Amino acid sequence: MSDSAKLPRVDFDSTETVGSTRWMRLETLSYHVADENSTDGSGSSVRKWDRAVRTTKQSEDSIDAVVILAILRHDPNDISRDEIVCVKQFRPPLDAYTIELPAGLIDAGEEPANAAVREFQEETGYIGKVLDVSPASYLSPGLTNESACLVRLEVDMTQEANLKNYENQNLHDGLEGCEKDRGLEKLMIPRVGMLNALHDMQQKEGVKVFAALYSLALGMQIGEGATCTEKDFFPLINLDDDQRDQVVPALRDSGFLIVKSSLLNLELQQKALAASARILEFSSKTVAHPSDPKQYMMLSFDDLGGEDLSEVSEDVRIGMDDAEFFSRQHNENNDSIRLLNYLRGDENTANRCKEHSDYGTLTLLLTDGVGGLEAFVDGKWRQVPYVEGALIVNIGSILSEWTRQDLKATLHRVAGPASIGSTTSTTDLLKAVSVQRRSIAYFADPNPNVATTLSKSNHHSLENEDNMTIDEYIQWRSGGTGADRSGVSFTSKEEERLA
Repeated sequence: MSDSAKLPRVDFDSTETVGSTRWMRLETLSYHVADENSTDGSGSSVRKWDRAVRTTKQSEDSIDAVVILAILRHDPNDISRDEIVCVKQFRPPLDAYTIELPAGLIDAGEEPANAAVREFQEETGYIGKVLDVSPASYLSPGLTNESACLVRLEVDMTQEANLKNYENQNLHDGLEGCEKDRGLEKLMIPRVGMLNALHDMQQKEGVKVFAALYSLALGMQIGEGATCTEKDFFPLINLDDDQRDQVVPALRDSGFLIVKSSLLNLELQQKALAASARILEFSSKTVAHPSDPKQYMMLSFDDLGGEDLSEVSEDVRIGMDDAEFFSRQHNENNDSIRLLNYLRGDENTANRCKEHSDYGTLTLLLTDGVGGLEAFVDGKWRQVPYVEGALIVNIGSILSEWTRQDLKATLHRVAGPASIGSTTSTTDLLKAVSVQRRSIAYFADPNPNVATTLSKSNHHSLENEDNMTIDEYIQWRSGGTGADRSGVSFTSKEEERLA
């Protein structure tokens, strides 16, 4: 093979050392590239490139360091509880704290697997077991020939030393020298939603994120999205396309769905939201919520001149002994509408609407597209997506009980940047609280005195509320009537889920 066929190539014999310290050496490399116009007729010319080299590096192909991916698995059957072990430390080249995977240099003659176990225990206090070791990878190949192996460790949380370390969360155990000086501490970041957690720390603390950790988090989010997306939790159903048979399965899975219908087009929705905003701004009946940063007004069925819900009986009678059950329980026009205006907030704004489930049969919700609505599905606060021209439908606690909880009355809220447990990015929540948020909620409630009929018709009654009428139950759940409705009471099951 001719020399020109091997181009480009580095001539290591011509390497010049520009400067050196205890840990780093700056070199200028000479490398040959193809050049048809070369003056010496060789078909190549020489270029220069500066690089940084660790003084501890034994050879061009030797591995400098290990980067450690360790997952704390609290429950083998529930990956949503997994945590990734990370470290936070001050990095002088950035004049900032960074969030990184644990890492360290490999000692002379040391195997990467052994180096990973040693460094991991020194930096975090945990004892890990090696699962696998990757081939060498390169962190910044335009700047340096530094290489590292990614070592995956398993942390046995039944081991007493690991459990004690987790519970104590000591910051500097085992740290010496510059690591202790730089305030290295271990962090546990949830495996599910890790990218959002990193974004939150960047926003709130101004930390920098190690590129390998960010790539890992992005890959995990892509993987989560490939297996389970918002659309899976909150399916979109077009009622004009004969998709009514999909309504009940969706309400069984999450208690939420998104529907489109030509009966309520986008122009009409926008007019309704604009009218709601004007009413709330100028009406003397507008109420400031006692605990949430919002204003609202309740409108009864008589105020609206609407129709009853007998048409829904075919779709939501699952779990009932009597197919006409809903028709009979919704023929006294006990429905209502709530006009809502959420006030602007800032980075300290938590929930703009507290966690709750709705009280009656069904809720139809129209929003202006400003984010923040989340539902507690599959153990996580998940963002309910906005679909222009569509309505959100969710189940109330009465219907959930009537169907023996076959249909779900799901806890939901309007989150802010300071809300706990949100999987919505802080950037999106900051954007949402920077403006007012408007919505209109239609509450479909059964007849006021339906409790006796409920007991006889379906052989099932509401949890611990056997002696209440529907009106009494809704008043209890909503914390009062009329302007005093504050939504302060939870069922015992909801209190358990919120604990």
